[in-house]
Amino acid sequence: QPQQFVEAKPFTYFEAPQIVPKILHFYISEGVGEPEKYVEMIHRIKTAGQGDVIYIYLNTPGGRVDTGIQLIAAMNNSPAHIVTVLEGEVCSLGTLIFLSGDEFQVHDHCMFMIHNYSSGAYGKGHEVIAQVASLAQEFSKMARRIYTPFLTDEEITRVIQGEDFWMGSDEVRKRIANMVKILTKEFKAEQKAEKDAAKKKVTRKPA
Repeated sequence: QPQQFVEAKPFTYFEAPQIVPKILHFYISEGVGEPEKYVEMIHRIKTAGQGDVIYIYLNTPGGRVDTGIQLIAAMNNSPAHIVTVLEGEVCSLGTLIFLSGDEFQVHDHCMFMIHNYSSGAYGKGHEVIAQVASLAQEFSKMARRIYTPFLTDEEITRVIQGEDFWMGSDEVRKRIANMVKILTKEFKAEQKAEKDAAKKKVTRKPA
């Protein structure tokens, strides 16, 4: 009988045995392909428990935006603590996945490249125009949400206009440190505003 061909998964997964909370390890070491190939990974991220730790190791040229959107949504909604790890060269969609983690690790001698999306469209002329316009708008919104404040507003505009940003490990570490400082300051300011608002509330006593 002929051997049955089994397609390899586009990621590698390991789970540390008999540890509570669990520690999960995912390796994305190629281009990100069709969404259906990542269902298992996305499901495990979504269903991880509170206190679990998920490591996502990245060495990827990027890939399909729709798959990335689904994966990033799972990361954002997971109760687990997600650590993204920069290994090798991470470009395009890979940078969005990396910056969607809760904690970041950067190995030495890595390359990190941010640029505008690449895409193709097919159909009647007006359909192609509508599709491209919609994708450009959504990418712009996603880029500003995820890349801020890793990049400045002016740098994000340049990315959307077509400029590529290459940086090495040291530059990525410096920008992450600055990003964490800014986000921590904003979080503390939000907490203070909430406390101040709570103090101003007047509780009406029942008659």
